Amino acid sequence: MAKLSPSPFSFLFLVLQILWVLPAVQPASAQVPLPPNFISPDVPHDVPSGRSASEQDLAIFAWREFIALNWVAMDPATTGMRGRPNVNADFLSIKADPNGNFPLVVWHTYQHKNELFPNNGQTAAHFDSNAPTYNYQFPPTAGPGTPAFNLFNNLDETSEIGLCDMFAQYTTNKIRVAYEAKVNRVVFDYANNNHLTKPDSNYITLTNALTKTKGDLAQYGGKCTTDATIVSLPCGDVAVAGDAGEGAIEIKAAWRQLTDQEAASGRFFSQKVIFYTGEQYANQTYNNAVYGLIALHIIHKTTNFPAFVFATWEQVDNYNDATNQNTQDLVFHNTLPPPPQLPNIPVTRNHPIHSQIVPVNNAVHAAFTAKDPTTIWQYYKLIGVQATPVNGPPSATAPSDELSYYYLANIVVETNQTLQNFFGAAPAGLVQPAKNVYLNSAPGSPFQMGGCQGCHGTQAQSIGGDMSRLIGDAPSNSAGPPESIDADETASVRSYLQRSKAVIQR
Repeated sequence: MAKLSPSPFSFLFLVLQILWVLPAVQPASAQVPLPPNFISPDVPHDVPSGRSASEQDLAIFAWREFIALNWVAMDPATTGMRGRPNVNADFLSIKADPNGNFPLVVWHTYQHKNELFPNNGQTAAHFDSNAPTYNYQFPPTAGPGTPAFNLFNNLDETSEIGLCDMFAQYTTNKIRVAYEAKVNRVVFDYANNNHLTKPDSNYITLTNALTKTKGDLAQYGGKCTTDATIVSLPCGDVAVAGDAGEGAIEIKAAWRQLTDQEAASGRFFSQKVIFYTGEQYANQTYNNAVYGLIALHIIHKTTNFPAFVFATWEQVDNYNDATNQNTQDLVFHNTLPPPPQLPNIPVTRNHPIHSQIVPVNNAVHAAFTAKDPTTIWQYYKLIGVQATPVNGPPSATAPSDELSYYYLANIVVETNQTLQNFFGAAPAGLVQPAKNVYLNSAPGSPFQMGGCQGCHGTQAQSIGGDMSRLIGDAPSNSAGPPESIDADETASVRSYLQRSKAVIQR
C-alpha cells in the first residue's frame, strides 16, 4: 500500500491522563419504570430530567427517539412528505420479511448527506419530495438487472471513517458492512435557510461561518443560538412544539447482506438498498439488494445537551455480550497505512455495556413483546448513550461504567483498536494531546472526551461545524465516488480522504 501522510488522521487518538469526572451515577434497577405513552410516534425534544440526567434517564430518552424515528413513515411516493410518521400505523406491527418488504420508517425518508450537499450544488429548496435524487462527482452506472437509483437507503460508505473495513461471517461468507448518513428536516432547513448549501464562491458563506466558529470555540462551542454568522445547529426544546422544537438530528446506519437463514429468522429489519461495486473512479456500478439493519446511531442536539446526545444500537446477534464472544465472526481490516500500521486483532467488545443500560433494554423489550410478542424491535439493543462531555481518559482501573461511558463504541461501526479506545486524536504518537469538546459556560470546558462525542468534537466542532461532521465537511461529502462494497484497503483510504478534503484543508 502506498504510504500516505498521517496528517489527515490527526483527528483521532492520543494518550493523556487528566482529571476524570462523571455525572452522578445512580444504581441500576432491575425494574425500570417507563414513562406514559412510551411507545409513541412523537420525537422527544429533550431529556426531561435535565442536565443532571442519569445514564438510565438518557437511555429512556434514547429509546423514545428510536421508537419515533423507526415508526412507519408517511409514504413519500404518494404523499410527497418525508420524515413524517404515519400515525395510523403501529411501530410494533412491522414484521420480518425475507424479501425485505418492510415499510419505510421515518428516518429512512430523511435527507441523505448527498442530497444535502450534492456534487452539482443543486440542493433542493424543500425537504419534502416523492423520492431522493443523488448526484456524485463520478456518477456510477446501472449494474445488472435494471436497479433503481432512487431508493431511500443509499449505502455509499464501506469503511469505518477510513480507518478499517468491517466484515461479518468472515470465514464462511465474508459479508462486507456498509453505511449511510442522513439528516432531519431541522438540519436540512437550517443549512438551506442560512445559505450553507449554495456553491457560489466555493461555499463562501459556509466557509466564513465555519472559520468564525472555529476562531472562538470557547464562546461558540456547544451553544444554542440563532446567530447566522456562525454554525450553530438548532437545539431541541420541550417548550417548543413541532418542527421548531425538535432540534438537529443526524443518523448513521450500518447494513449488511443477510444469509437465507437470517432473512427467514424474523430477527432483522431489512430493506431494499443501493450498494456499489467496481473501481470507484471508473466503471463503478450501482446495484440493489435486500440488506439487514445491524446498527443505528442517533445524535440529537438539545437545550439541556447542546454538545448533542449520542446514542447507538446494535442488532442483538452482532455480538454475545453475556459470554463476550464474537458469535458473528466479525473481522476488520485496518486501512491506515504506515506509520504505524496497526495489526488486525480479533474483535472483542473492549468495554462492557454500561450497567444502567441493560435493565432499561430489558424493560423496553418487555414493553414491546407485551404488546406484540413477534415484534422485530425486540432484536435490537441500546449499547450506550453519551450526553455530558467529561475529561479523560480514565484510568485503566476505573470502574467499568466509567470506561463504558467514556469509550462508547458500536461493535460494527467503531471496531478497531483506535475507534474502540478513542480518547481525543489518532494515531497515537503522531499528534499532540488536545481538548476536543467545548461546552459554553460548562465548568472544566474544554474537555478531552472519548467515544462518539469525542470523535465528533475532533472531526466537526474543531473545524467550526458544531458537532456535525456532515456540515463541517460540507461539499466534500459528495466529492469523489461512493465507496464500493468490494473496495480494497487502498481504495477505502483514498475515497475517505477525498470526502475529508474540507477537514484536511481546515
